[in-house]
Amino acid sequence: MVATLMTVGGVIGIFFNPLLGRAIDRLGERRILMSEAFLLIFVCIGYGFSRLFLPEKIAFLIAAACFIIDYLLMSAGIARATYLKKIAVKPEDVSQTLSMGVSIDHIFSISIALLSGYIWKAFGYQYVFLLGAVIAVVNLFSASLIRIKTRVV
Repeated sequence: MVATLMTVGGVIGIFFNPLLGRAIDRLGERRILMSEAFLLIFVCIGYGFSRLFLPEKIAFLIAAACFIIDYLLMSAGIARATYLKKIAVKPEDVSQTLSMGVSIDHIFSISIALLSGYIWKAFGYQYVFLLGAVIAVVNLFSASLIRIKTRVV
């Protein structure tokens, strides 16, 4: 099932990613990153709570849709990269900073996974996704702070 959902996400991504690139150009990184965080709040809630409130078949479809949306939203990293390129003092700093960001993201992901295992065992899987939604709210707030000064060339 995961392979099927990833294939569906990949096929949709063929059309979605160019549209995302145009949206970044047209709307800016701030709006795209805020939209990503906003959607992730609902994705996390859908993952964690659809089974509690909906019949099993509908909950499964919600979870599948959340998986595909989550898969597509990973492409929003493009907006982070273009934002970094716009605010970098020296162009050669962009690659190093993106690499460091990947390393920090990996450390954070591992730490959150360990914490999530304890939360899952102690309280239930729903609270892991609730934590994800809280992190998405923090991301939404952080993205709202993005300001890009236009440079005069």
